[in-house]
Amino acid sequence: MTTWNELPAHLVSKIRSDSVTAPANLPGAVPALKYGNAITEVDGIRFDSRKEAKYYEDLLWQQRTGAVKSIELQPEFVLQPGYEVAGKKIRPIIYKADFKVTEADGHIYYVDTKGMRTQVYMIKKKMLLYRYPDIDFREV
Repeated sequence: MTTWNELPAHLVSKIRSDSVTAPANLPGAVPALKYGNAITEVDGIRFDSRKEAKYYEDLLWQQRTGAVKSIELQPEFVLQPGYEVAGKKIRPIIYKADFKVTEADGHIYYVDTKGMRTQVYMIKKKMLLYRYPDIDFREV
């Protein structure tokens, strides 16, 4: 039996794309992620990448040793508040870091694990550091 991926090019061109369910959209299929990251689960928590999950495991280890007091996932920063123009509501611009880490001595820092630095990320990072100049922000 021939699968969709094995069809000759002359037949593929004759298939209407709106009449066929793509293999990635079939039940049980795992969709390919845009930047090649892999959803990874640690302690029942889903992370957007293996790198983020590994960093979380490292933070848990540091928490067990007493170097880290607390770990908060996905802390949010309002970069620009929402507003209304001519009756139309404009949503706020929000930046979500991956982690907020409180060390044993009370020092707080924020971490973003990055595999791909997109233009949107670069702009939001710039806005974050402008709006909150005193935070300790770390990119790994």
